[in-house]
Amino acid sequence: MPALAEVALDADYRVALFVGNDRGAAGEPPLVFATSDAQKMSELFVANGGVDKDDALLLLDQSRRDLQGAMVTLKERVTAAEARGAQTSVVFFYSGHGDEEGLQLGDTRVGHAELRSWLEATGADVRIAFLDSCRSGAAVRGKGGVRGPGYAFAVDVERSSGTAILTSSAETEFSQESDEVGGGFFTYYLHSGLAGAADNDGDGVVTLDEVYRWVHTETAFRTRTTPGSQTPSYDLDLAGSGAVALTQLTPSDARLVFPGGLEGTLAVWDESRKRYVAEVIGANRTVIAVRPGVYAIQRREPGWVDEAQVTVRGGATVDVATAAFQSMPYEDTSSRGDIEQQVRRASRPDLAVMAVFGSRGFGAPFQTTYVPQHSVGGIQVETRFHNGVWGQFDAIAGSGTGTIALPDLDAIPVNMGSATFGATLGIAGEWKFLHGGVGARAESAWFWRSFPDGEQDAQRSWAISPGASAVAGVDVGHLRADLGLSLLVFPASFDGNKFPGYGETTLRLGYVF
Repeated sequence: MPALAEVALDADYRVALFVGNDRGAAGEPPLVFATSDAQKMSELFVANGGVDKDDALLLLDQSRRDLQGAMVTLKERVTAAEARGAQTSVVFFYSGHGDEEGLQLGDTRVGHAELRSWLEATGADVRIAFLDSCRSGAAVRGKGGVRGPGYAFAVDVERSSGTAILTSSAETEFSQESDEVGGGFFTYYLHSGLAGAADNDGDGVVTLDEVYRWVHTETAFRTRTTPGSQTPSYDLDLAGSGAVALTQLTPSDARLVFPGGLEGTLAVWDESRKRYVAEVIGANRTVIAVRPGVYAIQRREPGWVDEAQVTVRGGATVDVATAAFQSMPYEDTSSRGDIEQQVRRASRPDLAVMAVFGSRGFGAPFQTTYVPQHSVGGIQVETRFHNGVWGQFDAIAGSGTGTIALPDLDAIPVNMGSATFGATLGIAGEWKFLHGGVGARAESAWFWRSFPDGEQDAQRSWAISPGASAVAGVDVGHLRADLGLSLLVFPASFDGNKFPGYGETTLRLGYVF
């Protein structure tokens, strides 16, 4: 192996932006691994891609405005580096929903042409984008685009400059993520390749050319039997040598060495961080850069997996050929429980338990003649599905003292109260840390009143009350705070008055599981 320390990356200064969005436009099913894909790509470029930790910007489940602001930050840092005389490059990675028009960041969108213009506006000498989203191949329709598996990267200039965009699928194809590999197929092979699996010449440096060859071949082959095949594409608008170095192994790296001559395909699972790292062809000699930790090496066979666990310390090199493999059922492998847990967590609806504080009262004229406004409290369980459906179940009660005013009588003291079991079903939306919802509501409601002077009998009423409810609030981590308003009709007769209306205003504080 050559002296790795002598090999330099393509630019003196590199800044990167990694974007992961599990949520797309309304009606799109949530993704499971988009945000974790962005995180592991960020870690890889910090470790082996020439990006300082402070220059690796990470956006998870953010909006178009956040992405645009991050692009401005990239431009500012590139401008400062070029003022120092540095050769500069920008790396952009996106994993999330998309279509032939662009990227879906929640309910906001960034068009492919817009993204290209933002990248070019950074002013970096080299701009490289990796897009893992459905129909991302539409991004290669711009000028200079080259689609398909051609590999003519090299041209006759000393240093590279321009834009290169690698996409996970063709213009008409859907990109896929897999429980088996714990991420998107494209990102999985991109990460494998950049970690060392794509280093065909064994010089310890993975170039743009090498990683595209690897990702295109492996992704297309692996998805050939899935419901929709997936063919990575690229758009190359680079002038220069084309030998754009993306990652490199360094002498201080911890490494896994696959000596070649091994059977099958071997997957590397990071036990310490609960994620897949790479996949290599056993027959080829391959060196993978890894972080110190415990790793499971798996060879998947029909119906079972051969697995070995190895511990890699900082700066150490471990030869996989010396590892002791054991056969076990697929569901018993070290990775399955963690991935299945992540899948379940991503697919289940949000569930929150809330404490409720507020007030309840009738509108005029019933406010002064039947049951005055009074304080209430209770508990609520709220669920929010990923398709926007929102539901609540609650038990709320309260009591107090006040006065009522009947015709031709002085104010009469009264003890009063109410209790309800309620349910709401509606639609809700999220905007960053804000959320809101509207829905139909029904309550099984009891109202009562008694008179301290004892001159009149206590009175109680019950009915099923229909109405509507609205809520708005904020989420901060697992904490949720809501303001709610419900308006309902009480289908009963009081003192000859039929169907009075009442309202509830509430503050709800709780925890999201």
